[in-house]
This record gives sequence, structure tokens and C-alpha cells, in this order.
Amino acid sequence: MDSLHIDGVTVRAGEHTLLDDLRLVVHPGELCALLGPSGAGKSTLMKAVLGVRKPASGRVRLGERPMTEAGPIGYVPQDDALHRVLTVEKALDYSAQLRLPSLSAEARHARITDVLTRVDLVQRRSVRVGRLSGGQRKRVSVAMELLTAPPVLVLDEPTSGLDPGMERRTMALFADLASEGRIVIVSTHAMASIQRCQVVVVLVAGKLAYAGPPAGCPEWFEALDMNGIFPAIAKHAPIVWAKKWTAAPASRTALTRPAPRLQPSGAASAPPPSTAAPAPSEPAPSEPAPSASPADRRRTAEAELAALKAKMGRPS
Repeated sequence: MDSLHIDGVTVRAGEHTLLDDLRLVVHPGELCALLGPSGAGKSTLMKAVLGVRKPASGRVRLGERPMTEAGPIGYVPQDDALHRVLTVEKALDYSAQLRLPSLSAEARHARITDVLTRVDLVQRRSVRVGRLSGGQRKRVSVAMELLTAPPVLVLDEPTSGLDPGMERRTMALFADLASEGRIVIVSTHAMASIQRCQVVVVLVAGKLAYAGPPAGCPEWFEALDMNGIFPAIAKHAPIVWAKKWTAAPASRTALTRPAPRLQPSGAASAPPPSTAAPAPSEPAPSEPAPSASPADRRRTAEAELAALKAKMGRPS
């Protein structure tokens, strides 16, 4: 499985630098929290990862492939893009027909059951989306992205507005999805379940100020706990934090750390969609069918990119 590499990425809008020479690595199996004050560059970084924002310099890649060639990348926006008058199953079925047109009706049903099982919504499949709780709607959005078995899943403030219990369950779901071998990136301001993450990335005014385990984050910013890092960040200019991070040995460790060892037993008990076999004649959804022509693959990639651009249409 390929790691996500952000190699010296700089993004500009006119004379304004939105991201400044970012260097990061996120491995399969890692749940990565993306933190930072408003305007720190979190949305811009997510757009770069999704392949819809071209850097002025540097590159974002999955293994050796640019993100535009890495296959479907899952994205869950802060505001759920769901048709509330549809049932959960019908909403997922329409999405599957658009994203996986080669699947038969039987195969789609099996795929939908699989992703609903993963997000613990099988019993709600016949309920209209508009009658679900906020946390349940968020899980429907996640299930919709899991239909294509994306190697990378990006979520924008997915726990915003959830009560503490639902926030814990939602973050537990993301941790489980990462443990199956995905890269899961969560933009968040919620600190209650941050310890579930393997990596915390802190941006300040487009600059990298920290990238490491959550346990080391408060000490780095001279705060008592994770809730205290934002007031602590404000005590120094962004360039101070950026220079401190660049000079620290931890910045090199963050780029060279080994990938986590995935648990075969967990994968066996809950196989990811790419290994499931909803229909013997269907190819795994994360890879194009062996007989697909280059033109077919290009059209599919263009359609997916257009959908992502529509979702990420708001300003940086």
C-alpha cells in the first residue's frame, strides 16, 4: 500500500501564500488529524490532497503516482451532500450507479450492504435521510465514499455539531477505517478523541508547525493539554513556529518514520470493499476492470475529479 507524500508543496493565490513549502508523509493505517486556527491552510491542503488545487511548486503523490492518477479519493464535506427525501439505501444506490456503472443491481446491493455494515447503519437502510440524526447522516456520507474503496479518505470537520458521545463513536469509526489500511485525514477542532489519531498535523498561516503523535503536541507548543495549544500558538508569530519545527530533529523523524503494521486479523474479520466479492464477475471497485480501455479510465477519472471539484467549490 502506498503512502501519501506532500513534497515541498507551496500554494499561492495572487500575492498571498496559502501553503508554504509543506513536507509531510501519512502512511496507510494512520488516522491523521489536521489542526490549525482559522485561515491556517487546512482547506487548501485538503484540496491539494484531493488533486483539485494545483501547487505553485512541489507535488502531492500517492506512492509515485500524482493524486490525479491515484484512483478515486474519498471526500466528506462539512455539510453533508445528501438528498434528505431519499432512503439511505436509495441514496447509496444512486451514488453507486453513478460511480460504479459496471456493477449489476445485485452487486450494488451487496456493496451497499457491505458499507452500511462498516458504518453500523444496516438497520437504518430503509429510513429517509432527513429523519436521521446528525451523526447518522455523517456516517451515510462516509458510506457513500466507501463505495469505491478509496485508498485515501479526507473528511472536513466531520464531528462539528455532534454531541460528545457521538463524537467519540464517529472518531472510533474513522480509526477503524484507517486500521483496514486506508489513509484517513480529518480536519477538526475537537480534541476529545484526538488520542485516537496516530498523527497530528498543525498548520499556522500556511506553515507547518508540528507533525507527530498527539501525545507530544501540547509539550511542543508549551501547553498543558491539547485544548491549550490554540492559545499557545497565538503567543508567537507563525514564522517562529515554522522555524522551530524545521530546526527540530522531530521534523526529520516525521518524514522517515515507518508505516504502522496493519493487523491481518482485523482485515480478515472486516475485509475492505476492494477485497470483497459482491459478484464473481465484477472487478474490485478500487481498480479499473482489466478490459477497460485507456479512454474509459480517463473518462471515469474525469467524472470523479469533476464531482470532487463541485464538492470543494467554496473558497480556500
